[in-house]
Amino acid sequence: MATGVWQPAKGNAPASLDLAALRACATLMEQGSAGQEAKDKNLQLQAHLSSQQIQDNSLWMRQDEAYWQPAEVLQEHELVALVRFFTLAEMQLPGWAAGKQSPVIYLVRLLKQRQAFAPALRQWIKANTDNRYLPNGALL
Repeated sequence: MATGVWQPAKGNAPASLDLAALRACATLMEQGSAGQEAKDKNLQLQAHLSSQQIQDNSLWMRQDEAYWQPAEVLQEHELVALVRFFTLAEMQLPGWAAGKQSPVIYLVRLLKQRQAFAPALRQWIKANTDNRYLPNGALL
């Protein structure tokens, strides 16, 4: 009898990243009163997302880095907005806890590759999360 190692399922995330849905999240963080609230750290995401969006998109939080590669086409301001979105989402939305698999880590890597990761964004992330892995991921 062989003994295997149990691997938890990653969920039924779409095979590819939905850039339109990501851009909608970035727009939420950038425009109108929601954009100002996000800058003021007061944005309540549940007020701006449907329960179906919250449930369906929670799978984003448990994907590996390869899943996020299509986000390389996003502009810097969109990446920054998504870093803010996912930082808040992990703290506010049920089922969105990510730990060391947080999309924030992958998006920050993209910003660093473009030399566009500002110290102010690092401070904002730290002030708005209790995830010890943000913004850089696991040390090892």
